[in-house]
Amino acid sequence: MMVNLSLVILAGGMGSRYNGQKQVDPIGPSHETLMEYSIFDAFSIGIHHFVFIINQEFDLKTKKYFQNIIERNGGTVEFILQTTYTAVSRSIYDTIENRKKPWGTGHALLIAKSHLSNPFIVINADDFYGRKAFEKAKDLVQQELILPNRYGMVAYKLKNTLSENGSVSRGICTVEKELLSYVVERTNIFVDNEGAIVYENEGANYPLDEESPVSMNFWVLHPSIFRNLEDKFNQFLKENATQLKAEFFLPKVINDMIKEDQLEVIVKKSNENWFGMTYPDDREVVVNSIQNLIENNKYPKTLWS
Repeated sequence: MMVNLSLVILAGGMGSRYNGQKQVDPIGPSHETLMEYSIFDAFSIGIHHFVFIINQEFDLKTKKYFQNIIERNGGTVEFILQTTYTAVSRSIYDTIENRKKPWGTGHALLIAKSHLSNPFIVINADDFYGRKAFEKAKDLVQQELILPNRYGMVAYKLKNTLSENGSVSRGICTVEKELLSYVVERTNIFVDNEGAIVYENEGANYPLDEESPVSMNFWVLHPSIFRNLEDKFNQFLKENATQLKAEFFLPKVINDMIKEDQLEVIVKKSNENWFGMTYPDDREVVVNSIQNLIENNKYPKTLWS
């Protein structure tokens, strides 16, 4: 059964820490990429419209591969190229110097503006979220809870989102009565020698609650966000056009909208393990995790028979 819901896959990251195009690295037993498991889960809840935000390394062969999978299963797909200059106003265009990378997740979503007219899920291409996250998103939409001033997100327990191979950055969420109050971005999160989860800041370590809900960029949004994205991106560029590393983050836009009393965000918590590919050594963990899910009959050995 089809639902009035689209899936936006952010596949335009440059993979600097992974040393490669992790979005298309085959990790399944039949050479499936990690995002194919999200596409499979999306089909399982009735999603049939897919939007990929891609970079220039996402070649024609790769596009045809995903187009074939989606269309064979009755879906439609669009590919949108994210570059440094996509959706940048003419007045700012000429002030950008020496920057090669795009502007982050908020910029990535903004360029899909004309392709989305109904509620949609946003995910990262290199993260595994699990079937239940998609089911929770579907429930929010079917209960008509995703509105111009109300969005949704699926949060994970901090302890279920760490990498064995290096520190991570996470958006630590404060949630009150199932509503998101705010998100604080913590960088350099890791498990210390005593087994506690901490984050490092200016040479000192600070403890974090392992049960803390964290945002892994699984959002359920309404097209009303594009007005704010556009305004805030233009302001961001006025202040950062000459910066080489500044990024326009989607969670910050949502956080600001909450602060400005323009929005409330319903948080659905997941007890599942998130996993993803940040570092090269994460690949083996992901391959083994997928294999375990297959052995537990969560997924078929071959996704697309």
